[in-house]
Amino acid sequence: MSKVLKLILQFAKTHETRTGNQLKRLNGELRRSEAFNQQVVEYVQDYEKQMLDTATKGATVAFMQDSSSFRNRLQAGVEEQEGQIAKLNVAMVNAREQAIESKLRVQGIEKVLARKKAEALAERARRERLELEDCIISRLHGDSGTKSA
Repeated sequence: MSKVLKLILQFAKTHETRTGNQLKRLNGELRRSEAFNQQVVEYVQDYEKQMLDTATKGATVAFMQDSSSFRNRLQAGVEEQEGQIAKLNVAMVNAREQAIESKLRVQGIEKVLARKKAEALAERARRERLELEDCIISRLHGDSGTKSA
């Protein structure tokens, strides 16, 4: 039984490590995506300011249409990226839940193993105590054992 629990514990620890690594990877990916998205948002805002400055100075309609089209594509990219970030957030929450479950599973198995070990030690101590008591009783009563024929 103990060997089986140790094997289960080993698998649970492996799973815990894997889910922890997955959580770290997703967290890093999410942070990078958020940082990149923020950069693109800032670029879109700067680009809009430049468009307005250029428009006030007098620009051709074709140039303004091209600029507006480019800004719209940038904005669409930002919105798409925000959708991907939302999906990463969901994946992050799921990975966090799995990591917590794995950690709790390992802790539970470790508690069971510790309890089993304590029970085995207590049983061993009880048996040794009983043996010692039997030895003491047999020495005190001297008439135990086999007698010479």
